[in-house]
Amino acid sequence: MEKQKVYIGLADKKSLDIEESIYLKDLGEVYCSSENLRKKIENTKVYTGKKEETWDYITAIEIAETLTSKFADIDIQFIGGDKIILEIKSRENRSSLLQIGKLTFVCITLFFGAALGIMYFHEDVNMTKALERLYFTYTGEHKENPLIMNIPYSIGLGVGMFTFFMRIMSSSKRRRMEPGPMDVELYLYDNDLEDYLMNELLEKKPRNRR
Repeated sequence: MEKQKVYIGLADKKSLDIEESIYLKDLGEVYCSSENLRKKIENTKVYTGKKEETWDYITAIEIAETLTSKFADIDIQFIGGDKIILEIKSRENRSSLLQIGKLTFVCITLFFGAALGIMYFHEDVNMTKALERLYFTYTGEHKENPLIMNIPYSIGLGVGMFTFFMRIMSSSKRRRMEPGPMDVELYLYDNDLEDYLMNELLEKKPRNRR
């Protein structure tokens, strides 16, 4: 009897609560010609939850072993990666007061950090002399520390930072969907973090964990 072909597309990462088990439908998509078989495969438990916060992983081989032990007449083909990293964490406290406190602390830290960074940069490049030269270029008059130049410079600095880190309003839906520089950096950071954690888990945990 010819085996039923089953195609499984796995995700790269899955977050779950403490003691939460994972079923195959939580890790990706399943396709086969039999709708009944597909539902049974999707509802097969492939990972038992942990009792504490940690990082873990599950491999395509482990998933295949679980499925073939329950369904002997299937031919499994995986699409995508062969390992899924698991982030096991407890539910966060959603207290609005705590969230406001965190947001306020982050905003204050970023504000003063950015202010000090700009001040140190201005001191390094001697911005006062640069503004004096610009003032002379525009007016033809030598003036020490022309404070009037700080107004357009401050406005330009704020507009430039806003334009760089935020998506500008656009009539084009495609343009609005494009990520900003900070979004790209966070995405790259998440990928590097997951690669590092996966390498650490592979080194610390034996291949056969059953």
